[in-house]
Amino acid sequence: MSRRTVSCDDVVFDALVFDRYGGAGTNKAELRRKLEIVYKAMKNELTDKEFLALKEYYIFGRKMKDIALDRGVHPSTVTRQIRNARNKIIRIASYY
Repeated sequence: MSRRTVSCDDVVFDALVFDRYGGAGTNKAELRRKLEIVYKAMKNELTDKEFLALKEYYIFGRKMKDIALDRGVHPSTVTRQIRNARNKIIRIASYY
């Protein structure tokens, strides 16, 4: 899955999960409901570090190496946080 930057105004992470979320359909109401579920899952289930790493990587389009440098951690730490966050969101979204 390729990474693309989305607008902060959208407040959705469709770039993160939309390609992997089954049955997206074309109905706008259904689409909005699914995106709200994903966003709520992010806010409630992710750790602060996971959420911030995801936001910086997908929303602001920053490189993992730069995020790690700012935080003073190894880049593999940021990679792991993003991977864990993605897996949590995909798992939670699959229930709906």
